[in-house]
Amino acid sequence: MEMAHTYVPGSKRGRGLAARLCDAAFAHARRRGMRILPTCSYISETYLPRNPEWNELVITEKEPKPSSM
Repeated sequence: MEMAHTYVPGSKRGRGLAARLCDAAFAHARRRGMRILPTCSYISETYLPRNPEWNELVITEKEPKPSSM
């Protein structure tokens, strides 16, 4: 599952909503047996360093990208 963009409106920023969105997406991927390709800079640069428990689901650059459906 590619996570390409995480967006929170300016008026809602700073409330942890992006992290909650990512929590839900990663939990969904785990329940479905999916892996995540984080192409969103927020996820790769901020969320994952703060939440390393999700690293097992992350597709690294060394792995082939999932095929398109």
